[in-house]
Amino acid sequence: MALIAAVPTDRQRHIDIYSPEDRAYWCERFGVSDDALRQAVKLTSTRASTVAAHLGIAL
Repeated sequence: MALIAAVPTDRQRHIDIYSPEDRAYWCERFGVSDDALRQAVKLTSTRASTVAAHLGIAL
C-alpha cells in the first residue's frame, strides 16, 4: 500500500489573484464574492491561511 504525502499543493497554499480559475476556486471554498476575495488579499497577502483567518474561516 502506497503512502500519500500530505503536502499541500501550491493552490492549497497561495491564491493567484490574477487567475480567474483560482479566484473562482477560492471564492467557492471561502464562500465569498470575487470582490470580497480581492479585498481580503489586498489587505493581507496571497497566503490562503492568512486570507482565511482575515475572513474568519477555518481551513
